[in-house]
Amino acid sequence: MRRAYVRAVECARQAIPEPHHVRHLAVLSMLKDGGPLSQEELSAVAHVNRTLVVKLVDGLEERGLVERRRDPHDRRRYALFPTKDGLDLLDRLQPALDAADSQLTQSLTRAEQRRLKQLLRSLVAEDDDPLVESLADRAGYLVSRAHGRMRTQATDALGPLDMAPRHFGALSILSSEQPCSQQHLAVCLGISPPAVVPFVDEMEDAGLIKRTRNPRDRRAYDLTLTPKGGRRLSRAQNAARGMRAGIEQRLGPDGEQELRELLGKLVGAVSGRRDL
Repeated sequence: MRRAYVRAVECARQAIPEPHHVRHLAVLSMLKDGGPLSQEELSAVAHVNRTLVVKLVDGLEERGLVERRRDPHDRRRYALFPTKDGLDLLDRLQPALDAADSQLTQSLTRAEQRRLKQLLRSLVAEDDDPLVESLADRAGYLVSRAHGRMRTQATDALGPLDMAPRHFGALSILSSEQPCSQQHLAVCLGISPPAVVPFVDEMEDAGLIKRTRNPRDRRAYDLTLTPKGGRRLSRAQNAARGMRAGIEQRLGPDGEQELRELLGKLVGAVSGRRDL
């Protein structure tokens, strides 16, 4: 799911012209469909932390795309409204959103695209915040919502183990790929090599992995799990199995596997691979 989310963001980045960003269009869509929202409400609806929401809103306000006004339902607070320029921009860039979705789902048949959206909607159906109506049939938006939901669940499940989802993903890859270079780990995670360095450092500092010189290339390092890392991964896998059971309960065993396979096609993975 994380790899599908990364690809959805990249497709949107390629399709939406600078200086605009898919997050800007998502915020404008939420304000258009959901009525005036406070920054706190927008943070909850968007499943984005408040610090990022403040940055997004400040940027949109500086460009005249949103404005703060007294909330008509509660005069003690301010709410965010899309401006005419903001709504015009949203209308103009709908073709770019269409292009991003087309690029994201190009490896799927029409029937598979419909089924993917159906499964993703089912996965997030019981969230407290309803889907943004104007985005609810876009695969990129649904992948983003499902990824946010699963990331939150994973963070809660792994928190007691003093692990974050990114650590779990890296340790899982190392368990089958070790000894593994940082570059190879980055490729498996779908991120850039510089981006993998900080949490490799975190895992080494925590005693979960060991970094040694590659005997065939002294400029490179090999990563391996430590015994402590193996034990921590085993406990995290138990937590992950609990998450998977929840997904199976919501989608059914066949639906969970079908979603896994469709996401695999979306990111160019081998169908049925067990690394959702």
